[in-house]
Amino acid sequence: MAEVGGRKPDPADVGSADAVMYCGPCKNVQATSFCKDCHEYLCSTCTDHHEKLGITKTHQLLKGAKFPSFYPTRKGQTSESFEKCNDHPHEDVKLFCKTHNTVFCVACSVGKHKDCNKKYIPDIAQGYTTGTEYSKLQSDIQDLNTLGAQCQADIDRCLKEVNALNRGEVDKLKQFKTLINEYLNNREKELIAEMQQRCDRDTSLLQDIQARLKTWQSDLSDARAKLQSHQQSSYKLFITGKRIQPLVDQLQETLNDMQQQTRYQHYELVKDDRMVKILADKTGIATVETSSKTSQKGNWFRLTLKGVVNEGPLSTFQLIPRS
Repeated sequence: MAEVGGRKPDPADVGSADAVMYCGPCKNVQATSFCKDCHEYLCSTCTDHHEKLGITKTHQLLKGAKFPSFYPTRKGQTSESFEKCNDHPHEDVKLFCKTHNTVFCVACSVGKHKDCNKKYIPDIAQGYTTGTEYSKLQSDIQDLNTLGAQCQADIDRCLKEVNALNRGEVDKLKQFKTLINEYLNNREKELIAEMQQRCDRDTSLLQDIQARLKTWQSDLSDARAKLQSHQQSSYKLFITGKRIQPLVDQLQETLNDMQQQTRYQHYELVKDDRMVKILADKTGIATVETSSKTSQKGNWFRLTLKGVVNEGPLSTFQLIPRS
């Protein structure tokens, strides 16, 4: 499994009858057996676990007179090449649980994965990079990256349109106001404030989504970088892929949520010809109301101007669908 637990302090792998061998997993506990299958020295506690664990109980252990004072390490599989367990920092991650789709160490296997279907990672990791699971993970990340860019484009477009909408509608209101003189100034200010409030609200919502997207893009970039940094090691790539899969799933859910929220309400200033004849009316110039019109990304609203001709007060401005 890992580097053979060794003598201290002889790194040259030259054995002697008086050499003291140490447990590979425990590092500083004297070994009492050696596993020929794992190429690893084990203390008495680790030996007990080794003999009980389903995946290792058939391994050949050398004890007593057969206990070797020296055994060469496996090249390319030193203990430094293994990842450390999140729950047991001093233990190497060597096992994969098919039942729970997670990776763990021998200590975890004895505990919460005791009855699970387990595989030895170095035995199964070699084919990970050519398998459909890794291919799908890469594809999912690439798709998320593309969708994230599309989401950013939607936000940019909406921000541009909502501000252009606001400028255009305010300009239309001001142009109409010049025809109804000073009397309408106070009402005009109220309407501008209301429209600006809607604009500010939508702008704030879109900017909040944009801030979330930047964090989302950073997390996605980190996930891609972690995978890229382990391209030369199928073992580490397997571990990293398993560890970041939940993050990728969460990024998909977050992106869906942001896409659903990337929208704004539309409003438009529409003047009524009868308003020209009603300059003496005292009930107001317009109201800003939500429209039934929908855009690509949300509900739109517009400002509608209506009135009567010399027969009574100006009516409350209402929602009028625009063709």
